[in-house]
Amino acid sequence: MSTKRRTGELRIEPHAAALSTDPSGKSVERLRQERLVYDGVTGLPLHPFEEPERIASVERIERLGVIYLQIGKFFGFEELYGWELYDRVLVAVSEGLRSDVEKSRLAPHFVSLRYSGSDGFYVLFDLPSAPRGRSAPSLEEAALEFQLAAMRRLREAFGGTTVDLMSVHVSSLSADDNPRVRPSRHLIRNLFEAAKIVSQRQTREKLDLCAELKGVIGRRRLKAAFQPVRSLPDGKIHGYEALIRGPQGSSLERPNVLFAVAHENEMSVELETLCLETIFKNLPRAVSSGRLFVNASSQLLRHPIFLDERNLKAINRSHADVVVEISEKEMVGDYSSFAEIVRRIRGSRLQIAIDDAGSGYSGLETILNLRPDYIKVADSLVRGLETDPIKREIIASLAAIGSRIGAIVIAEGVEREEERTSLVELGIPFGQGYLLGRPAVHGKGGKRRVEASH
Repeated sequence: MSTKRRTGELRIEPHAAALSTDPSGKSVERLRQERLVYDGVTGLPLHPFEEPERIASVERIERLGVIYLQIGKFFGFEELYGWELYDRVLVAVSEGLRSDVEKSRLAPHFVSLRYSGSDGFYVLFDLPSAPRGRSAPSLEEAALEFQLAAMRRLREAFGGTTVDLMSVHVSSLSADDNPRVRPSRHLIRNLFEAAKIVSQRQTREKLDLCAELKGVIGRRRLKAAFQPVRSLPDGKIHGYEALIRGPQGSSLERPNVLFAVAHENEMSVELETLCLETIFKNLPRAVSSGRLFVNASSQLLRHPIFLDERNLKAINRSHADVVVEISEKEMVGDYSSFAEIVRRIRGSRLQIAIDDAGSGYSGLETILNLRPDYIKVADSLVRGLETDPIKREIIASLAAIGSRIGAIVIAEGVEREEERTSLVELGIPFGQGYLLGRPAVHGKGGKRRVEASH
């Protein structure tokens, strides 16, 4: 018997039991169930138990210890990166947690490791009383170790950009057995309480971030940074991409966190409007004389504030050669209605670029419907392309499509000479990335010099 789910299959095994080993090495049956349901992604038994009566018997645990580890992610994480990546996150955390539990001082008292079915992991222990003259292993210390190890593994496996949108929250509690309460209910209540503690902490953190974002927008505390777009064969500057940074040293300094918080609190239009104001205010001379690429969501482009003729004319007055970038990862949805918006944008002497091409699910459809002036190849395709024939084939296909529709192709995330050389061999004319120039911050307290030549 199996039940399909988005991330894999559930495996239901009859008469399975969660086993543990006590300090003397003797095997002890802890949580026997008539049927134990396993998650198809993490391979862990699933919890919560929706029906307590399904548990045939639960041996009483004199002092139950619960550690609850939850992956916190901003709304839209899976929409941005895809559910496959999030499945890999779950696997990395679950495999690492298994290893951490085995190495923990609490390992001799381990009972069970379970997956919540969503974003969390429960680790159960049968805690000992502290021997006279010695301290018992600390549940709180173990929880902190598990939390730090999980974040370290995520950074190592997925890099900064993805992990910026995630956090790992943890709670721990211990509860003495109450012989008046059915063991299964005692267990479930404590698991629920551990998850509730984490949920309350996350809620407080999100409220704090929302308040911080309101302060950033209200006080106009954004900074603009400009990264050169260069000719790949000779290094000549073709233009600049405008990027945004939050207040230095703050929780919102990184742009992906800044925009994720705005999206989660339905403040995206307010933030993006301030971004444009920040970018076009006091443009550096070098940027003013070259092509300028600016990012905008489909939500902003549809908004009357952006489409207002006065706003479009103000952009033209600030810079005469602007390219509006729309990410391929965004869901444009109704292309027929969006085509009218694109027509109005082009009528205001602005050009269109498709950003992150090759990274999403609707890339070709977006390119064919919008017929952009530029196609910007996602950095995930550029990274290591010299040793990956599939990536080279995809990039070559994007170049061929660009040639057919008259779009110029720009490769993003060029960080190594081998990548630049391979892109030149594929006929890609332009690129940007750390190899070609880092973003230069322009704004209060930031660098004002932006280079004008190679």
